[in-house]
Amino acid sequence: MTSRSHLLLLFLTCLTFNSSASTIWKLQNIEYHVDTLSCVMIGPGTTLTSLALEGPVKLRIFYTIADMSNPNVNLKLIMGKDNLTSSVTVPNMPASHNDSQNVYFAGVNADFIGGMGPIGTTIVNGEFYKNYKGSGWYAIGIDKDKKLYSGAPYTTFKLVSPNAGQASIKAVNTVRSDNELILYTSRKGASTGTQGLGVEVGALPIDGPLKADGTTKMRVTVAPVKDVGNMEIPEGGFVLSGTGFTVNTLEKMQLGEEFEVIPTIYFDNEVKTGIMDMCGACPILLQGKKILETQNLLDHLSNREPRSAIGYNSDGTKVILLVVDGRQTGVSVGVSSKDLAAIMLNLGCSEAINLDGGGSSTLYVKDLGVINTPSEGSLRAVKNGLFISTPVSDDNVIAKICFADYTQKVAHNSFYTPVIYGYNAQGILIDTNATGIHLSCDAELGIVQENGNTVLCNGTGTHTLTASLGQLTSTIFVTVDDIETGITSISEDNNIKVYPNPIKRGEQAYISFKGNARINIYSITGALITSVKYKKNGEESIALPTDVLNPGFYLISIVNGRKNKTVKLMIQ
Repeated sequence: MTSRSHLLLLFLTCLTFNSSASTIWKLQNIEYHVDTLSCVMIGPGTTLTSLALEGPVKLRIFYTIADMSNPNVNLKLIMGKDNLTSSVTVPNMPASHNDSQNVYFAGVNADFIGGMGPIGTTIVNGEFYKNYKGSGWYAIGIDKDKKLYSGAPYTTFKLVSPNAGQASIKAVNTVRSDNELILYTSRKGASTGTQGLGVEVGALPIDGPLKADGTTKMRVTVAPVKDVGNMEIPEGGFVLSGTGFTVNTLEKMQLGEEFEVIPTIYFDNEVKTGIMDMCGACPILLQGKKILETQNLLDHLSNREPRSAIGYNSDGTKVILLVVDGRQTGVSVGVSSKDLAAIMLNLGCSEAINLDGGGSSTLYVKDLGVINTPSEGSLRAVKNGLFISTPVSDDNVIAKICFADYTQKVAHNSFYTPVIYGYNAQGILIDTNATGIHLSCDAELGIVQENGNTVLCNGTGTHTLTASLGQLTSTIFVTVDDIETGITSISEDNNIKVYPNPIKRGEQAYISFKGNARINIYSITGALITSVKYKKNGEESIALPTDVLNPGFYLISIVNGRKNKTVKLMIQ
């Protein structure tokens, strides 16, 4: 197979449906050069890609593409600790979620945070947690057949009581207003939080929690209580709470009676059944491959900020979870909502919606950690996250291998020891540093060392390098060149110095700068490796924690207040 054929195969494997195969993108008619920094399989039918965009500003983009036609791939919503009130960081959400049947191997933060938990309509694993009772907020929904919907949701709830007849429930787990009947569930908390006039009725489930699809049967366990408010919500149970003309309905309900609650979900005025997961978001970015006018819908959408989004192609077979880093001078300044829409369009999305951004933007991959660099320097706890999942498997036999590097550029006469990932037959990443690997390459690239897993790159040009584990193989391109070394100040700040630079692996590097600051060290793909807060205490320079770094390029970010300067370090 020719080098050109190898390259095409690699792109088809990693960059499905119009990823960065084109090296030029247009964001609002402004051209950006696109460089793929990494692309690797992270789970069944799912790849992780990082891009660097160079134009009027610099951008770093990180995203997963999941093949929803793969029977081992699902998209699910997780609530922090399975309730509306708890906030949990995205990496901690799978552990906080009571699900022993699925592996959640990649996720992104989801809905914005409001006074009653997430702002928008929230459904988890077929259970109704909350709905948005106003207008102007949107949602992404997934049904039992893994079909996706995005748009303006609306839900009606019908109460059917043998004593009170039929009535309309306005909303679930939202603030109660005049002449409204609200249903509260224990997902909200210990009590309804209501005050003043009204009637409340307590109930327990007969056939499980509040269903998003179908009928939920309940039994009255607390007779109507008038003008008290803040009724305790039974564990796993419900409270009907009403004011105004709804009081007459609730007063007719009797202790021990069985009643029903039946929801009907609409997306853009069309009834949708079988919804299993849903979360709020705003605004809609793309509809039918058309970029929408969004920048005045929220006060920050015209600003360059960190952003998160979810999108999918026209038949819903490919789903993208994406984060654009921001507030990082010289690395990634962030995007407006229309830029974000253009990015999703360039990646092949037909539909896309904006998730919570800013300091909340977090893309997480199991075993690899947080992929992007949160703008606040630490992870923010949020209410919910969208996760790609696969059924739990006890298969720990490697059935596929893949280079962790997308491609590799190395200095002439340097050693390269690649990291190889191992996957089971289901596609689950089970080993992030597979052993027993044997490398092979042409003499034009270099010489494989006696250990079999390291190559001395003493050739020139670009050539293939193949890793083998038994009958399993994987191939990448390695380019040998005279890489420019020495300090390059991205921010062009002469007051910052890293020395010596470059260094050999195991040697100590130092950094000199003015004042106190937090030092963040990133890989060349933008992944945060370590973060340390330094107080200089009169010292001219400080030792960097280079003992944890492997050979390669690194970005050293010096954060002092709102100022952020970045320089490069090379370890040979």
